[in-house]
Amino acid sequence: MLRSIFQTDAWAAFKEQFGWRAYNYEGLIGLERVLGFNKRLLYFPELPLDERSLALIGQLRHEKPTATRIFTRFEFLELWTHDKAKTLLEAGLIRSFEDVQPDYRQWIVLDKTEEELLKAMKPKGRYNLRVAERKNLTVEWGTTPELVEQFYALYQQTAKRTGFQGRNQAYFQAMVQQLATHSLGQVLVVRHQDEVVSAAIVSFFGGVASYLYGGSGGDRSLMAPYLMHWEAIKRAKKEGCVVYDLLAIAPPEAAEHVHAGLTRFKTQFGGESVRLLGSWDLVHNRFWYTLYRFVETKRRRAI
Repeated sequence: MLRSIFQTDAWAAFKEQFGWRAYNYEGLIGLERVLGFNKRLLYFPELPLDERSLALIGQLRHEKPTATRIFTRFEFLELWTHDKAKTLLEAGLIRSFEDVQPDYRQWIVLDKTEEELLKAMKPKGRYNLRVAERKNLTVEWGTTPELVEQFYALYQQTAKRTGFQGRNQAYFQAMVQQLATHSLGQVLVVRHQDEVVSAAIVSFFGGVASYLYGGSGGDRSLMAPYLMHWEAIKRAKKEGCVVYDLLAIAPPEAAEHVHAGLTRFKTQFGGESVRLLGSWDLVHNRFWYTLYRFVETKRRRAI
């Protein structure tokens, strides 16, 4: 069974620095935050779907919630099946109107040799990696504040170029500090001469290596992101991981999607395009939940 880094005390301690309050329900970590008007949500990130999580759903469904909690969101690190979805519906949950972590992802299963993984890549991806390997690029792993700063500069460039709203540098410094303290991940930086041309934060926990955040820039002909992900794949194997999780891709039926470009890139590495069970909500206050859903949906469309 795969386990999520989001279900660790280290991640909970990190999130508590940024407005969340962590709770431990018999080993399952929930994060609560204030939404406004003193209303709150409780969020359980990337749970397994097992007896413990089903018991937790039953407990929270039948106990009287605090007057301020609007809903509880359960997210599952489980492959989607109709039977699993039916189980959650029967437990009293509804499919969330949004996913916190992406439910459609690209996974590289690491049960092959490096040669076999290379052979499983798409021809263009393998070619671009070979191009990058001839460009005298250098790779560095670490958790120093300087590496985080270098990562962040490239992350900002990427956010500006693609038009998404990014995190601030303090967020990443705190994240990497927690990863370093508990040996759960590192920053990966690729340079061409003295210029950082690709960077990522990669975690290693519970059999999963996750590409949490990344950025790229500089001369695109260097193909630096291909080398970066290949180095992350090799490191994941050394860390004993069974999956390298590239995270978000577009749903297969979506012809036009915000993640279409990412999907074309990530699938070059081969692997499997998977759908996870995703996010499900237990509604405690129907009126406030409907209002929150309306406001949040409108806000996301405006981004």
